[in-house]
Amino acid sequence: MSVKLNKVFVYGTLLQGEIRSRFLSDCKLLKTLEVPGTIYDTGRGYPAAVFDEGAGSTVSGELYIMGDPDKKIAELDTVEDVDSGLFKKVILQHKDEEFISYEAGPLLKECVKPINQIETGNWRRHSSLSFHDPHGFGLRFEDRQKYLYRESLTSDSEGSIYIAGDIPLLVTAPHASVHRRMGKLKRQEFYTGALSVMLHSLTGCHVLYTNRLMEVDPNYYDDSTFKVRLSEIAKKNDIGFLIDLHGTGTEKEYDIYPGVGINKEFLLEHSNFLDELERAAALNEISIGRLDVFPAAKQMTVTKYTARELGIPAIQLEINLRLREPEKRPDDFIKLVKFLRGFIENLSYLFS
Repeated sequence: MSVKLNKVFVYGTLLQGEIRSRFLSDCKLLKTLEVPGTIYDTGRGYPAAVFDEGAGSTVSGELYIMGDPDKKIAELDTVEDVDSGLFKKVILQHKDEEFISYEAGPLLKECVKPINQIETGNWRRHSSLSFHDPHGFGLRFEDRQKYLYRESLTSDSEGSIYIAGDIPLLVTAPHASVHRRMGKLKRQEFYTGALSVMLHSLTGCHVLYTNRLMEVDPNYYDDSTFKVRLSEIAKKNDIGFLIDLHGTGTEKEYDIYPGVGINKEFLLEHSNFLDELERAAALNEISIGRLDVFPAAKQMTVTKYTARELGIPAIQLEINLRLREPEKRPDDFIKLVKFLRGFIENLSYLFS
């Protein structure tokens, strides 16, 4: 194949944070895509797709741009064992994008059967590293994210990454990358992006997080592309609740500080959501701070916007840094993941 394309679509263990994501460490994530085709569980710890415009199903994945396509494709050919026939390289066109990907080769023919089909088309929901090693997933995800924290948008990047879920709950991380507020750059809030993606895998929630430098702080100004996209996602998927993830420093006493407005107005009379938060916290030995510390009401926050403009109950969660340092405190990080997962699962009655 003559190498002229500079984009690659991945859908399994090469996804950001997953077990082989290191092989794309020198590539840049542009967006997520739903590509027509079918994905199968090979039973070997990785999936295999068969792409087909007439499949009636889609394969969920990520689109990356390669800095040195010739070198990277040669490396990926080796990783995917193309020469032996395990996978085969294909050129795909989808929504004005042209890119390469890898689908099941002759050696995987026996795996490509209806009984092995992943009905959701989504490897993250089927067998993500998050399921058994959230600590490892977090480290791998952040290792990739740090390369994009301060990188400005390009014409083919979206700045925020959306992952479609299967329950009407949206988790956002608007400060997962560096952002500009009042002319000054503000530091990213570490691991909030990784946490949002893990929660997608573990619960099926929709996710929107930033992965490039945002010239307009999405949690400070309403005139932002992030909120435009949030609104589109919420309306299209009939979102019933939003959880907005943020980070605070270790100088704060408590683990989590909820933000629901001055008088809980951003919950839109669903104050029972706080009961579910406290129940999940108690089960995981997480301490909850006062509601007035970070009320999410002083600026044009994502939480305020969601409640007032979209009519959707929302909560901002400020997470202490001591729970967001898996490289230093792995047990605390795992405890945080369990707490957030438990909180969402406690709200399951919203989705029935």
